[in-house]
Amino acid sequence: MKKVSLGFALLTLVSCSSITHKNKGKKYFADLLKDVDKIQLKFFNHGDTLAETITDASEINIYKELINGKRDTKQKIKCDSTGQIIYISKNEIVLQAWFSSRASGSKYDRACVTYADATDHYGSALTLKGGQDIDDYYYKLRSTAIRMAQH
Repeated sequence: MKKVSLGFALLTLVSCSSITHKNKGKKYFADLLKDVDKIQLKFFNHGDTLAETITDASEINIYKELINGKRDTKQKIKCDSTGQIIYISKNEIVLQAWFSSRASGSKYDRACVTYADATDHYGSALTLKGGQDIDDYYYKLRSTAIRMAQH
């Protein structure tokens, strides 16, 4: 009987923690990112890091939407980290995410974002707007770096 009670207690503990973890998703990350007032984009440009800081609230929201607490297990998206998104609130880093897109040098066709919290890793495809914004910044920063190198 003691073994059954111990087994039941363990099963209950695991079930409760997975329910808590399962509900963490979008709301957890939305709360975590609610006060973000700055985004820093970093592109790993073949050993030369290119960076852009974003403080416009409407643009910051584009990057907040990327962090949704989902794991895209069915599509098995592969991310090879061609850049990083740093979420900053009151000069404190609250979350770091890594992205890859074809434009910024990914060897994979699908643009994606990955991030983690203390207990799990998450990853999903970039939103259309997020992917376009990342690619636009990459092209702008890269062309500026090329012009600077030529002078």
